[in-house]
Amino acid sequence: MAVNTHPANCANAQNPGCTCSRCGGSLHGWEGWAKLAVAPPAVRDDRRTALKRDIDKDRSRALKFNAKNRQKSIDLARLDLANHLWVADPRPKSDAPLPRHFDVGDRAAACDNGRMNILADSIMADPWYEISEGIDDLVQNKQTAREVKKGLASHGWCNLLVALIQLIQRVDKTIGILTDAAKRTVKDALSNHLTSRIPQQVKDAVAGIVVDKVWSALARLFEAHFPLLGADTVRVLRMLAVFACPSVERHQDVYQHAVVPLMGDARGLVTEEVKAQVITLFTAWWQRKGPATAR
Repeated sequence: MAVNTHPANCANAQNPGCTCSRCGGSLHGWEGWAKLAVAPPAVRDDRRTALKRDIDKDRSRALKFNAKNRQKSIDLARLDLANHLWVADPRPKSDAPLPRHFDVGDRAAACDNGRMNILADSIMADPWYEISEGIDDLVQNKQTAREVKKGLASHGWCNLLVALIQLIQRVDKTIGILTDAAKRTVKDALSNHLTSRIPQQVKDAVAGIVVDKVWSALARLFEAHFPLLGADTVRVLRMLAVFACPSVERHQDVYQHAVVPLMGDARGLVTEEVKAQVITLFTAWWQRKGPATAR
């Protein structure tokens, strides 16, 4: 793993809105949910019980429309997705956790759990050390570099994942993902997201560093015959975006392009109870806030 001693509260998404400069968001949240997805069912059952117990209700037992409940409802949806990854994993199961890491050539890598972990490691975790060094070399000021990395952690990666999801849905050949035009589209999406306190020239350069490494990883996956196109890949990228997003209520694109399609999936990835709760809370939230952007 590129980053050692990564803070557990970031990896496990225990700090909503986390802007960890240690990982620049490349390990935020998804790592903890991926570990839950290979844990025995009892571990997820305990987490589900704790989440439900923490939901705020009024005297009539109706949901309260507050930030805490929005966060907990998304965590319950994430937990359902983690449970799907466990159930759909074809490897023999016992009371012990399954290995999280997959090799591209493994038969098990074709399952959702394998696809998601390979993509997460390849395009987010593994390139981070070189991305971090590239930012340090570009900025050459420790405090400014730290701020740039915090900017990436504030929805940079989930923004990139949404752009990649939309790109895959538009192309019909794998080579179409690897074109300069496709790369430029994702780079622009990331650059436009980065905080306005950074000069545009620096934002473009930082986005270029990140996307160059991501595209190199995609090219290696292509050479290894990993399937970069299709509904299966889009589905696991959506899961990764939901797992990685530091605050779904502040990133409407993740809600629209990842949470909603996953809740509507015919496989029943999210339980009806949790789906109803998320829709109730977030419909009211978006109506109140109007069009929202990640910040």
